[in-house]
Amino acid sequence: MPAYAYRAYTDAGQKRTGQIEAPGVSAAEEALWLQGLKIVQLFPAPPKKTMADYFPSLFHISTNDIVLFTRMLSTFVGAGIPMSRALSTIAEETGSVLFRRVLLTVLADLEKGQNLSDALVRHPGVFSPLYIDLIRVAELTGNLESTLKQLAGYMRRDMGTLRRVRSAMVYPAVIAVVAAVVVVILVVFAMPAFVRIFAEFHVQLPLATRILLAIVAFLQAWFLVIGGAILAAVVAGWLALRTTRGVYLKDRLLLRTPVFGVIVQAAILNRFCRTLSVVLKAGVPLGQTFDAVVTGTGNLVYERGLQTVREQMTSGEGFAGPLARTHLFPPMLTQMVRVGEETGTLDTYLEQASDFYEEELDYRIRAMTALIEPVMTVIVGVVVGFIAVALISAMYGLVGALK
Repeated sequence: MPAYAYRAYTDAGQKRTGQIEAPGVSAAEEALWLQGLKIVQLFPAPPKKTMADYFPSLFHISTNDIVLFTRMLSTFVGAGIPMSRALSTIAEETGSVLFRRVLLTVLADLEKGQNLSDALVRHPGVFSPLYIDLIRVAELTGNLESTLKQLAGYMRRDMGTLRRVRSAMVYPAVIAVVAAVVVVILVVFAMPAFVRIFAEFHVQLPLATRILLAIVAFLQAWFLVIGGAILAAVVAGWLALRTTRGVYLKDRLLLRTPVFGVIVQAAILNRFCRTLSVVLKAGVPLGQTFDAVVTGTGNLVYERGLQTVREQMTSGEGFAGPLARTHLFPPMLTQMVRVGEETGTLDTYLEQASDFYEEELDYRIRAMTALIEPVMTVIVGVVVGFIAVALISAMYGLVGALK
């Protein structure tokens, strides 16, 4: 429950200061009046310091928090509960300290007479421009409950898409890390012991062992150079990604990467169609939120292509034609957009297209996982097998020397 700091006087003229918890400003005022206090000043109490204040980079407001907030707010609005009470209850129940502070700030702005959309604008790092635009239009049209439901569904499915793409990369990353650990253990700890023993018995090492030792010796001799080169490449990549040109090249490379490129494109098309469908169903003029839709693709190649679409749309060329001329969208999607535009059911066709690309994304991820598993198994098997052969052949050579 929100806390409010106050300065007040008793009937006897004694000064009182302190804090009081209440669902809102009016409730806090009423509680103080019942105590016989004349209020001089009442304001939201500053929040207590938490770990998030000392280590802000380690804490953030997750998309899941915003989805849960949107769904709960939709339920409260549908039940006819006042907005201030709804926000107070949601703030109490949320598990994120940072998000609770945001909600309490929004609640304080509402109690000052601001609209929900105006209160959300003050938190651009939490609520996207698209989110705020949809809320603003919903307030004007009186469709806040349905718009909140659509927003929650859209964000939940979008979050699921991102999770599927990320999870597809977990398996190869885990296999690569495990293989690297096994190789380091065998080379750093097991191999030197064999080398010392062979040196004592003056026995020639097997060919596989000599090759492995030569590779290890090269890495040890050039360790600083190789490490410096890798570090320089990482820093250069990090600096490049802080520039528009670097981000553009990275996004273009992702789209052209074999196997993974089609997954990235399916995710972009799914998000684009889903976002545009939600915007149109909410009754928001396309020109008003098109920039937010473009930014929502998350890929600079598509963002630049869609900027040209916006320019051509404003000149009266429609939507399907400029979309096709970017050569970034499949013919199937542009045809569906053309038919939807002609029949006035563009939102329905876009929703169907987003469902198709969602299924396409699932299929591509499964196909990539099925392809990566045997490839990674073969690569790891070859590397670890070569090291094992080098060690085993050295053991047999040592046994032969002892005989």
